[in-house]
Amino acid sequence: MKQTNKKMRWRYFIDKPFQIRFIARFSFLIILGLVVSLLSMGIFYRQRYSKNLFYQVKNVEEFQEMIKTNPDLPYYVVFDMSRSYNEFQIQMWPMIWLSVLYLVLIAVFGLFISHKMAGPIYRIKKTLDEATEGKIDIKTVEFRLRKQDELHDVVKSLNRFLDKINKS
Repeated sequence: MKQTNKKMRWRYFIDKPFQIRFIARFSFLIILGLVVSLLSMGIFYRQRYSKNLFYQVKNVEEFQEMIKTNPDLPYYVVFDMSRSYNEFQIQMWPMIWLSVLYLVLIAVFGLFISHKMAGPIYRIKKTLDEATEGKIDIKTVEFRLRKQDELHDVVKSLNRFLDKINKS
């Protein structure tokens, strides 16, 4: 396939359904991992998380000053006892936010990685369609890819196949 237009174009989605499925499958794995992690934390450690263990400091600056002056303060003076947390409550939100970050990273990198696969597939399909419709001579068809594209082995096999057909 000869490149007639040397002007660089960039389209994020070449084969949108393929690329969306590609990204969605990896995103599903992250979401599944989050759900399984949260469920296992909740189920396996239910007894462990049934009691609140951690309390929030009323005022951090005030706490630092109070500890300097009186290191033997009773805990109820320093901590807000009306607001307590267990380990599950502490670990849940960081896990959710990390999963959201992973989903964003998967969407971005998945788009670029799938672009390197969808582009060659699109060019191969387009060239085959043009050859089928008679727009290009099948004896002159040669598939070419950019260096950063995937599927070079498929294109080599297609080109060898076309050479063999054209020689016979």
